Amino acid sequence: MAEPILPDNDEPALEAALMDVAILLATGGRERTAGEFAELYQSAAFRLTCVLPSGPGFRLVEGEAM
Repeated sequence: MAEPILPDNDEPALEAALMDVAILLATGGRERTAGEFAELYQSAAFRLTCVLPSGPGFRLVEGEAM
């Protein structure tokens, strides 16, 4: 899956913040940090295996079934 990933620290992330607002308004969803994706994957019996840069503002998020 390709997702915008928020930084785990307080580093500014304008593109991700703007995307967060757009997704919130359009779908009620939100952006997540890599740590939050790991928790989400774990709750669905998956393990986050890799987060790779894929272009401006997006990362490829990879996981596998546990």
